Amino acid sequence: MQKSEVRGQRSEIIGKKPDYGFACRSSFCILHSSFCISSASRGQALIESCIVIGLICLLLMGLFQLAQLFLAQEILDYAAGRGARAKAVGFNDFMVSKTVRIGAIANAGALMVPERTGGGPWAQWTSHESPRIPHYLQSDEWELDSILNYAQSESIRWSCPASDADILHFEVNQAVPLMFFSNVFKAFFSASTVPMQGVVDIENHYPLYLQ
Repeated sequence: MQKSEVRGQRSEIIGKKPDYGFACRSSFCILHSSFCISSASRGQALIESCIVIGLICLLLMGLFQLAQLFLAQEILDYAAGRGARAKAVGFNDFMVSKTVRIGAIANAGALMVPERTGGGPWAQWTSHESPRIPHYLQSDEWELDSILNYAQSESIRWSCPASDADILHFEVNQAVPLMFFSNVFKAFFSASTVPMQGVVDIENHYPLYLQ
């Protein structure tokens, strides 16, 4: 009886077929879950990359804008030094104004007069702009705009409160426009310009020339 039972169990085991459907379903579920996890990871990585790239671009734009403002400050300081020197040797206010404008050309914006004739900025400066500076300094007020004129020239102002003091305090003021990505920086500034000032204190020499 025992041998016959063992033979019967063996025949039942041999006669059974493996359940391939269950194995396939299990494999499909594993692959599907792996695909879903991989897609979610890729989507998360894409979003994180976009955020990081946006922050890096914003940082670079800020650096470009800070560099432009730093350069504008240096130019205003230079223009203040030229104007203070002109004032210290006794030039009148009209001559001082012309000197300050020439000193602040780099902050004066786009060239209006003379018209651009092609070539790069250096060729334009050497062939059309710089040769007109001596003529500009020697001209009367009604001639100035027809000799050399820039879009932001009127925004450059100067002041010297005590012109007869022993030490002249000379200031050049300008609302410097944001040149790079101004629409982006409007989110941080209420205006598209930044008020800046160049200041120079210099010894007043003109009384010595009058003695």
